[in-house]
Amino acid sequence: MSLIIKQKNFKPLIAPLFLLASGFVFGQKTVNDTVKTDTKDIEEVVVIGYGKVKKSDLTGSVSSVSAKDLAATPAMNALQALQGRASGLNIVTAGGAPGAGANVTIRGGASITQGTEPLYIVDGFQLDNALNIINPNDIESIDVLKGASAIAIYGSRGSNGIIVIKTKSGKKGRTTIQYNSFLSFDMLSKKLDMVSNPEQYVKYQYEMAQLQGKTTQWSNVFDNSLGVDSPGFYTGVFNRISNRYGSENGLDWQERMLGGTGLTQNHNVNVSAGTDKTQAFISYNYNKQEGLLQNYSETRNSLRANINSELYKGIRLDFSSMFTSNSTNGGGAYSGMKKILLQPITGGTLFTQDQLFNTQTFGDYSSLDSSFDTENPYIETAASTQNRRARTFLANIGLEFDFLKDFTFRTAGSYNWTNSKSTSFSDRNSRAFLTDPVNTGINGSIGNSEGYRYQITNTLTYNKTLGEKHKLTGLVGNEIIYQENESSSMRLIKFPTILNYGLDDITNATVADKDADRSSFSLLSYFGRVNYNYDNRYLVTGTLRYDGSSKFKDNLWGMFPSAAVAWRISEEGFWKNSKIDDYINDLKFRGEYGVVGNNGIPNNVFRTNVVGTDYPTNNTVGNLALVTSSVLGNRGVEWESMRSTNIGIDLALFNSRIKLTSEWYNNNVSGMLLETVLPASTGYKSQFVNVGSMVNRGMEFTLNSINLKSENFRWSTDANIGFNKSKVLSLDEGRTFRNFSVGSNRAGMVTYYATVGEELGDMYGYVYQGIYTTDDFIQAGNGTLTLKPGVVKPASGTPKPGDIKFAADNEAGDQFTRKLVKIGNGTPDFIGGISNNFSYKGFDLSVFLKFSVGGDVYNATKHSLSPYAMFQNVPSEFGDNYYHVIDPNTGQAATSLVRLKELNPNEESSLWSLGTTNSSYITYPSSYYVEDGSYLRVSMVTLGYSFSKEFLSHIKLTNARIYATVNNLATITGYSGFDPEVSAASGVTVTPGYDNSSFPRSRSYVLGINLTF
Repeated sequence: MSLIIKQKNFKPLIAPLFLLASGFVFGQKTVNDTVKTDTKDIEEVVVIGYGKVKKSDLTGSVSSVSAKDLAATPAMNALQALQGRASGLNIVTAGGAPGAGANVTIRGGASITQGTEPLYIVDGFQLDNALNIINPNDIESIDVLKGASAIAIYGSRGSNGIIVIKTKSGKKGRTTIQYNSFLSFDMLSKKLDMVSNPEQYVKYQYEMAQLQGKTTQWSNVFDNSLGVDSPGFYTGVFNRISNRYGSENGLDWQERMLGGTGLTQNHNVNVSAGTDKTQAFISYNYNKQEGLLQNYSETRNSLRANINSELYKGIRLDFSSMFTSNSTNGGGAYSGMKKILLQPITGGTLFTQDQLFNTQTFGDYSSLDSSFDTENPYIETAASTQNRRARTFLANIGLEFDFLKDFTFRTAGSYNWTNSKSTSFSDRNSRAFLTDPVNTGINGSIGNSEGYRYQITNTLTYNKTLGEKHKLTGLVGNEIIYQENESSSMRLIKFPTILNYGLDDITNATVADKDADRSSFSLLSYFGRVNYNYDNRYLVTGTLRYDGSSKFKDNLWGMFPSAAVAWRISEEGFWKNSKIDDYINDLKFRGEYGVVGNNGIPNNVFRTNVVGTDYPTNNTVGNLALVTSSVLGNRGVEWESMRSTNIGIDLALFNSRIKLTSEWYNNNVSGMLLETVLPASTGYKSQFVNVGSMVNRGMEFTLNSINLKSENFRWSTDANIGFNKSKVLSLDEGRTFRNFSVGSNRAGMVTYYATVGEELGDMYGYVYQGIYTTDDFIQAGNGTLTLKPGVVKPASGTPKPGDIKFAADNEAGDQFTRKLVKIGNGTPDFIGGISNNFSYKGFDLSVFLKFSVGGDVYNATKHSLSPYAMFQNVPSEFGDNYYHVIDPNTGQAATSLVRLKELNPNEESSLWSLGTTNSSYITYPSSYYVEDGSYLRVSMVTLGYSFSKEFLSHIKLTNARIYATVNNLATITGYSGFDPEVSAASGVTVTPGYDNSSFPRSRSYVLGINLTF
């Protein structure tokens, strides 16, 4: 049962819902007026680059998420827990499969062709993919650094924003043991409506067969191979279909493949102990998620230990280590929901329903129609397996010295080791074997990669209070990062068909391809920062970083400065002595400007590589030859830079019961690192150069409110909303656009354009205008059809009623010429999240909603389900409403306009016919597949109960809580696919909103427990 709520007029819903969620606290008269000022945020400490600062002293733009917020979300990883909870942070998952990745961007990212992933800093050290690796239970806080003053201290690595993660450490006092666990029962949240009635399905198949000249093939499957020349074959065909299939039940592939329950279990144990001198923290996490589809699962083990110790007075040591092991089973050759949705719902007279489900039917169907390309997914996911195992080890150590009263020196080092192995194997029941049993046969692949990174950071901090009002903090430091990676892979074919031990024994297989690679990267940096605070009223921050990167040759170094100021007007005497302080308790204005860099390009692009190849001589192979690569090196390539401006206001009202932060930013990227296409006359295909510029501009709002508070009851709201617009200012010399094609003809291909003067995310294709109807034609006495004057002519040929009609795109406005035009944009107008939290005595209730408004989705899943091959199923939308050409009385195509009109009384609203012309047209990118991707999701609802201290004292516990959660409860959207929140394409900045048959996101029912001993 689906809880997707279709709402076409979606956008007007958001504003009132946002206001409703805030609790209408303005002018609230029913709240206890004696509520004390909530100073939690004022005293909160925010982790910034190489240090920390009280939130009230911030001059830069930072969004924070606490351990409490993360703990409220039972999630497989921190990515899931963080979605929608920080303004300006956009996390779009690639799908609902276990181990599925996500595209993470902050304020739209800062690149077109290079990566937009933010930098992750964990306890002061870089850790790639940190939100997927770190156990959410180990996280103390997450701070998202967005403004120049906050990110410039990281210089070359900060242009895409920075996510700073602080992990938990031991506490002074008695030893405590915490056990947190949950079980999640995952179910399919929505089923797409496909043709489910066998009679309707077989009649649709007959019409396609007749119009495409494949009637004999149809008969072999659905009509006992009755010859087409048999008496009454055509005139009686519809009666035979009704008699044979009228009472049959169709095979529901979605239910059989995805209708079960996937179980996720999470167990976490941590121990905290400490004296006044030494504190220790150790945790272990086990997490296993079974996917809805067979052979889909993810298992993760994580072990972390932290030690903090004061060795002597003024000398402190900290050490942390982490080991994670992650194993993902990717379900073999599963390539999207298309393979499930297109499956035949009846085997006709060729297969029983059991045979249809339990045997590999691909060879039989594809031999009858070469366009048939949907192997049996139940057999394929068992016959083709894919596995990935990844391991990460991390060790950090730091030593801190206090000297000369105001100085602190810290030296710290980190070592990070990663290893992964990926394998795939396809046996004799797989499509790969059936397609080419001789040259490919049973086949597989093995890939290994290993890498390490070390980082050494030294900082000297000066912290001085002059008099009572002047506070000065200075920081200088240097940093060295070195990283090395190596990988190898091979593809194996022609495994023996007997005594086959798979990848455990490759002796008798043939190596089809092999590859190996090794690369290294280093970064040397010097940096400094000064913070000045006068009487908690005037705050100034200045930052400078100087980076040298091995990715550049002639322009090795880059300098990145920033400055920020803040004025806490609410600390002024005239403010504190007036009545306005009774209503506006805190008001701070902030402004910052700075430059940050980006070196996100492959290693060694400054040189032209030479590779070995074979040059046959006299028909003899084995002669080594050297050729240059297709990419021309560029010694002059240099740093990409982003100039960032941010203006912010922090506001606290009514005894700090309402807190509002608003930001305006303008990020201008210049000298972009682009891989530009070279003329063929150069002998090379491309070269990395610094060309082009773009801007990201937007606003963000964060609201925290205590709506009601009494002795036993509390209701609070946290909400955020972010608006971002990008604009391409310039590209390669002489070019006004760059295009990026995604997908393939049958899988749903669309082209995205980055155009000078336009926003990123523009989709280009053809404008769908319905179909040609009988009213568009004049029929002569001999049956010849002619288009009426003024009707759009197709690109070629003469159309027929039922053919797809595309909008005219020539100057005269009377013909479709296949000129690509803008058909949508995948970038949302704004995104955000709303969390309402209630507590009454021991009970707590949390309701979290997230939303995205304005972005289009190219529904490539719908595109790939358009009818193009015999024996495949279609959506109900099409099966109920395609243009009928076959006359059921004759079993043959009708040619008269009058009869076609009788067969299609509502032809203006019909979809296209099943003729061969449309089989070609449906490969075109079309506005028909572009849909509004706006949504409002009830992302999580949690009800919990915490047992009283009096009760717990009898069972030797200090805390105990049980809870139940529903994830992905309901979604209000106008999107017809599985889920509007999708990012199947790799580049979320350039190619957002592409839904290519992604694994559907499940609805989860969770039971959990938190215990503290």
